[in-house]
Amino acid sequence: MAAAIVLLVVVVVGGTIAINLYLRGWVREESQREAHLRDPNTHTLAFAIPTGVDPVRPETALALAGFNSGHDRVGMVECIRIEADDSQRDRVRGILDDVFRTEYDSSVLPSGHVVFEDER
Repeated sequence: MAAAIVLLVVVVVGGTIAINLYLRGWVREESQREAHLRDPNTHTLAFAIPTGVDPVRPETALALAGFNSGHDRVGMVECIRIEADDSQRDRVRGILDDVFRTEYDSSVLPSGHVVFEDER
């Protein structure tokens, strides 16, 4: 009986420590990624999130296409900040346009109307 209790305590304590270490590493990686996106030397595009749109859908599509992105505030606007240079602008625009056409049936943003903040 005592051995079972000791084993249970070891498993619970060990599991708690493992979860804490994992979460600590994950938070550290996310902080570094966000700092990289906010770095003035990193080329980024900012896309204003339309009202009623969950930013996870466009961010997921961008991640699947190989783009680093994050939810951020640019000025007074909630945006998705995408790590991309000017040569990738049309590709990012196409990915976002596809998300709004397939996920939202173009009800939130008409097809072909993806505009980045620096283009306004």
